[in-house]
Formats: sequence, structure tokens, C-alpha cells
Amino acid sequence: MRISLKARVIILLVILTLIPVVLYFYYNSVMREKILEDRLRFHSLYASSVVSRVELFLERMMSEASSLVYLYRNFGWSEEEIIWRVSGHIKGIFEGAFYSPEGILMVWESRESSTPNFEKFLRIDESKKVLGIEFTQYKEPFLRFVVPDVESGLLKGYFVFSLDLSLFWQSVMAAKPTPSVEVFLTDGEGNILAFSDMRFSERERLPYRKGIYRSSVTGVEVVGVYAKSEDGKWAVFVEEPISVVLQPLYSFQQKAMIGGSLFMVSAGVFAIFVFLRIFKPLENLKNYVISWEEENIKKPIRAGDEVSELSQAFENLIRRLQEERKLYFALFENTLDGIIVFDHTKRVVDINRTVSEQFHIRREEFVGTPMEEILGEELPVKSLFFSEKKLRFGGKEVFCQLRQEVLRIEGKLYLMWRIRDLSQEKELKVLLEQTSKLSLAGEIACSIAHQINNPLASIMGYAESIQLTTSEDRTRRKAEIIQKHAQKCAETVRKLMEIGKPFEGKPSYVKPEELTIDAISMVAPKAKRKNVGIEFENSLNGERLFTFPWQVEQVLINVIDNAVDASPPGGKVKISLGKEEGKVVWKVSDSGEGIRKEDIDKVFTPFYTTKPYGTGLGLPLAKRLVKNLGGDIRIKSFPGKGTTVEIRVGGLRDESSGS
Repeated sequence: MRISLKARVIILLVILTLIPVVLYFYYNSVMREKILEDRLRFHSLYASSVVSRVELFLERMMSEASSLVYLYRNFGWSEEEIIWRVSGHIKGIFEGAFYSPEGILMVWESRESSTPNFEKFLRIDESKKVLGIEFTQYKEPFLRFVVPDVESGLLKGYFVFSLDLSLFWQSVMAAKPTPSVEVFLTDGEGNILAFSDMRFSERERLPYRKGIYRSSVTGVEVVGVYAKSEDGKWAVFVEEPISVVLQPLYSFQQKAMIGGSLFMVSAGVFAIFVFLRIFKPLENLKNYVISWEEENIKKPIRAGDEVSELSQAFENLIRRLQEERKLYFALFENTLDGIIVFDHTKRVVDINRTVSEQFHIRREEFVGTPMEEILGEELPVKSLFFSEKKLRFGGKEVFCQLRQEVLRIEGKLYLMWRIRDLSQEKELKVLLEQTSKLSLAGEIACSIAHQINNPLASIMGYAESIQLTTSEDRTRRKAEIIQKHAQKCAETVRKLMEIGKPFEGKPSYVKPEELTIDAISMVAPKAKRKNVGIEFENSLNGERLFTFPWQVEQVLINVIDNAVDASPPGGKVKISLGKEEGKVVWKVSDSGEGIRKEDIDKVFTPFYTTKPYGTGLGLPLAKRLVKNLGGDIRIKSFPGKGTTVEIRVGGLRDESSGS
């Protein structure tokens, strides 16, 4: 069944109106229960405190009377004089009597009556100090308690004193929690001894009960509790009218009624506003959007209320716009040419992924860049084509083919650049030139190797002949040294002849620190002649490297030799060997003048050198060897602070663990 939006709003308003009503009754019930529980707990504590005060009061009176009896008996006074002085000294005791140990009345004295009512014979239980409660002729309650008369450990008799309870009850009533609270003092059977307003009862009896009930004294509904003394002879009842206890709840109900009335009025005003100011314009908008939908998108609208129909129409419209936007975005992002879009102020508003990836710029940072900063000038607003233009991206200059087109979208003017990077073509030419230079270097190296190979063979032959023919140990040792170094030169010549050929041979496990020490020993004589110190620091722990030893050694010799050349006399070359991210890392630092920032990229170019006697082949060869080993070589230099060459080679193996 279709329910209109108006009907739904009306139902919603009715529900919103009923919710506060339900919450009101629920909170009213919970609050009433909570208030009554708290008041019952409070009155229970108060009744217990009053009972404790009654017992404390009696204990204090009996203790004080006992002390006075003991004191006056030591003075040698008679029983009549002791009774008279005790009743005059302790406020509330108005009469007394003395009984023999057998319970026979001997003497009595009273300050209020000429014929006090004392029993002639009294059976006294020493375990009970309170005899009971009596009433005067004016219906005023008083209590009689016993004080034993003991002299030198012998019982001479018993003093019985009468204590007026009205004085104590006055102090209790002065500390009532609220004026509306009624407090009753009763005996163990519930007979009322005193009211809270100091009136004394006609022995009316109160039933023992707690909670909410109708008071048998005041006749109103009250919250009542009671508390008994430990011996059960006393009880205190506390009652408070419910109308007083629930006064905070009545105040809440009044405020809630006012708030509810205001809410109802506000809800009514809101309903009128909704019906008059929202539904009519909403109906007109719905009719217009649905008619436009049927004409342009031609997609039927399922039946529903006004908002559902309008929402469905907008969903169809947004879905079509999203599809068109995805198509435009795919074309914009995936074209091979870079695209830069400028607004009418000739500032960048968007770039595609090709521009971002080729020139390493972030879209968010590049948007807003003026055309003049990229091109160095502002182009006129018309279609243009340039076969080659120099553009600047992120501080770097690149040569691009540029085509500018003018776009007008929804009345706004845009300029679109389509650019194609020509830098790769230029780099390819440079690479071909470098390759030809390296090829020439290989040819030269092979020619040199052939030229010096025969003299080296002669040197090795003569050195061996000297070893066999001489009888002097010193001469033989020198011949051995000559032969050893000649063999190294021969090995180097053999490897030099392979520069122009693909790298061959088999890799093996070697210790990187041994390769480093061999390379240092090859360069050490040159460093000594120049007075340059070489420091070597090793942090490897027995690990081995699976690689081509000769190639690594040649890289280290070239790099360390360059560091010695760059260091001034008295300087130092520091070599550190360690492990980072599973790779062996050499760091060779010199103490020279450093390399200028614009020259760092040129040091790996064949035949580029700053040495007056250099060939410019050492570092290009080292880079080629490192790349062949699957590693990397980097240079960090700071003018005036020296240069650090970092060599990284993979294939590390822990010799100690065998892994």
C-alpha cells in the first residue's frame, strides 16, 4: 500500500509526541521508586542512631549514678542522704530508694512526690540493670534502674533510681532531620512512650512494620521504619508523609508538564511549516525532474512517495554523469601523450598520469602553477604547434613536442597542452656515443695488453732463472717478489684483454675483507709516496660473498686509487666494510675538495676526468663491473668536505652458519 509523504510525516509527528509521554511516565515511576528507597534507607539509619543514643544516654546515667553512690558511701553518708544528693546532682533523676540484699525496701527519698510508688519487696536480678518503665500521675514515662551498693567487696544492698525520659527526648527531638518527620519512642511491645512533639501517649501500641503504609497515629500515608535496642526493651519508630517525600517528584512533574506543552506547541508549529513551506515546492520539483528524466534519459520511475520518486530520478541522473565522467577520466589519464590543462588565467588546473609519472611531479603540488613558470613565456589563446620546446618541471629542463588547443566548456575558456617528451631520444644519442667510446676503450685496452704481455713474460722468465742459479738468499727473495708481482701484472693484462668481451668465468665464495686488503696493498705504495693514510674498518663477521673476485677487486682498486689521488698530502682515505639489507657495502671516503654538484653525473662518462694525467675510464669501468655483478655504485660529494663512493654487491653468505 502506497503511503504519501504527508501521511508519513503525520505518523512520525504522532510517534515523536508519544515518545516524551512514555518517557515521562517511565521516568516518573523510576524516580518515585528511587526517592522512596533512598528515604527508607535514610530513616533506617536515623532510627538506629536514635536507639544508639537512648542506650548511650542510659549507660552514661547509670555509670554516673554508680560513681556518686560509691563516692558518697566513702564519705560515710546515710542511704537517705546519698539518694537525696544523687537526685540533686544528676539532672533527670528525681527519686530513689534503697533495698536490702534480700530485696526489702529500707528507705526512699523523692524531690517531686511525698509518697513515691516503690514496691515493698523487689526481686532484683543483678544481670539486669534496667527494671522497666513506669508512668507518673501525669502520664509521663520514667525509667527505674539499679545501682548495687558494694563496700569492701560485700553487697550492702541496692539503690533504685527513677530517671525522667522527657529530658532525653527533648535532645533527640532537637536533632530531627526535618520538621515533617514523626519520631515515636516505644517499649519492647510497641507501646508509645513519647511523640516527636513532646506529647506523651496513652499507651497506644504501634505495629512493627516498614515501608509505605497508613500511620495509625497521624492517619496519613507515610514512609515508616523502626529500630530496636539490643535487649529488645526499646524501639524507635520514624514516619514521614509521602506527600513530603515526593515533593521533588511533584516539582519534576510540573516542569515536565510545562516542557511537554512547549514541545507540543513546537511540534504543531513545525508541522504547519512543513506542510506549507516544504511539500508544495517538493511536489513541483518532483514533477519537473521526472518530466526531464523521461525526455532525456528515458528511464521509467517506479511508483513511490514524492521523495522516493525524486531520489530515483536524481540517482539516474548522477549515474549517467558518473559514467560520462569515468569515460572522460579514462581517456584523460590513459593517453600516451602528457596533457596539461590551464584555466583562463593560464594557471594549471589538472594534469594526467603521463605527465606526473614522466616528470616525477605530484598533481596536488603542480596545480596552480602559472604557464610562464613552465614555459618561460605565456602563449596566446589560439591553437599552436611546436616541434621542440624547452619546458621546466620541478627545477629540471626537458625538451618536448608541444601542441596547444583551445577548449570552451560550459561557457568557460580552457587551454590544453599535449606534450611528448623528447629527452629519451636525446639520451639515446648520448648513450650511443658513450657506447662507442667504451668500445674504443676496449680496443685500446686489448692493444696495450698485447704490447706489454711479451715483456712481462721475459721478466717472469729472468726472475725464475735468477731463483734457480743464484745461491744468495737475499737475491732469491727479491727474484721471488719480482716474479710474484709480474704474475699479478700478467693476470691483470689477461683480464684487461677481456674488457671488450662479455664477462666470463665462474663465481666463487670469497671473503670481502680479503679482497679489500688485496686492493689496499696494490694502492698502498702510491699512497705512501703521496703521504696519504688509508684506514680500513670491517664490521662483517666471517660472512662470505658469492661473486666474481677479480671484478670486485678491480672495482675497489679503481675507487681507492681515485680516493688517494683526490686526497691532499697528509690526508686520509677511510674505507668501511659492512652489511646492509643483505648486501655487502663498501664506503670509500677521501679528504679532497669534493665534486661540484653539476659534475657528479659526468664522472661515470667515459674519458671524462679532472686529472691532468687521467684517462677517464676508471669509474665507467667500475660501474660496468658493478652492474654486471647485480650491484650498484653511488657517489655523494660535498664541496670542500670530500667525496664518498658507496658500492653495494649482493650474494652474501654467512660462513659460520653455512647458510
